[in-house]
Amino acid sequence: MKLPFAMIYKKDLLLKRVLQMNIQQLKCFVSLAETLNFSTTAEKLNLTQPAVSHNIKSLENELGIILFVRNKRTVNLTLAGISFYEDMEGLLFRLDQSIKKAKRISEKYESTLVIGYTETVFEKKVLPDIIRRFKEKYPEIQIQLKKSNLTREKEDLLNQKFDIIFTSEDNLGKDIDFCFYPVLQGAYVCVLPKNHPLANESELDIEQLNHQSIILFDEHQSPPTLKRMNRKIIENCPDSIYTYGDTINTVHTMIKSDLGVSVLPDFVIGEDSEIAFVPLSYTEEVVYGLACLRSEKRLEVKRWISTIKELLT
Repeated sequence: MKLPFAMIYKKDLLLKRVLQMNIQQLKCFVSLAETLNFSTTAEKLNLTQPAVSHNIKSLENELGIILFVRNKRTVNLTLAGISFYEDMEGLLFRLDQSIKKAKRISEKYESTLVIGYTETVFEKKVLPDIIRRFKEKYPEIQIQLKKSNLTREKEDLLNQKFDIIFTSEDNLGKDIDFCFYPVLQGAYVCVLPKNHPLANESELDIEQLNHQSIILFDEHQSPPTLKRMNRKIIENCPDSIYTYGDTINTVHTMIKSDLGVSVLPDFVIGEDSEIAFVPLSYTEEVVYGLACLRSEKRLEVKRWISTIKELLT
């Protein structure tokens, strides 16, 4: 179906405006979208706060779009700003990678491997050893680590933002575009403060969490099994008070601060003297591992997978 002329004209006009933007404006926008704080963005980009404000205002004027809602205390993205960020964040990353790749032609690295990870305790434990082993064997390959978002991992692989990702098998589903290599199997457990009345139980039913303050992991960043687990908890614990954590580290800190209990895979948060882990009578198996494109032919990717198999099997 052909687009109406007016829609094509508006789309072309927006594209022209995007092309007129400078990189500094886009960097300010992406950073501010992530920090929602002008002073933090200024410090991060080594700019003055007025310079950040000027870049954002100029960008909004050139686009004819309001990207942020500001007042004296808070800065928030508009719906248009959220949409623009989702596109520009990936564009800037790819641009940065292109520049670095060009520079590496005359430097020591022959190629780069970009690995997406989700900050589980498993990754924190094993990645340093894997990277050290890999660098010893293949010093000509540069390793780049970048935090990934579970809900966007497949898209990011297809767009080649990452070469390999750490992810759960259920997050890929039955998509034939990807290959999955299992590394470990886990189960969901209740994670709670050591001094909690339920911390000494040998096993918990989900119903026993009713009336508790429960910390749920952000559903927009959760794999399907965790989404199902969260819904089962909500169904069976109608009298609980719910709060949300958007990162693993945030949930970990909230639990340690006695703000509530949580249900997470047993390999997500590591041992902590202030935290207890209690098995659930109902749980789902979680298979965690590596994924790459099925069409991936690069030798670097195959070498990375082989290195992990050598260390973990």
